[in-house]
Amino acid sequence: MEAGKPCSYTGHAREQMRARRISEDGVEYVLANYDTRRPAQPRVNAAPAEIYIGTYRGRRLRVYVEIDTDPPRVKTAAWEG
Repeated sequence: MEAGKPCSYTGHAREQMRARRISEDGVEYVLANYDTRRPAQPRVNAAPAEIYIGTYRGRRLRVYVEIDTDPPRVKTAAWEG
């Protein structure tokens, strides 16, 4: 994903990020600096997504992004572990 590219966020993503104390800066950092990228498990009635995984401030962060969206549409984010 291109560094500095703005993202859009679903309402679900914003709720989960707030509950998990994940900042937009953290999400955008991982999208620009991920070390792992893989398809997310398909879900019924949900748009296909990819998971970007990287380290932000010493913790592993997973960011789920809808495939083929411009700007990238973040579906959710979660800390690993």
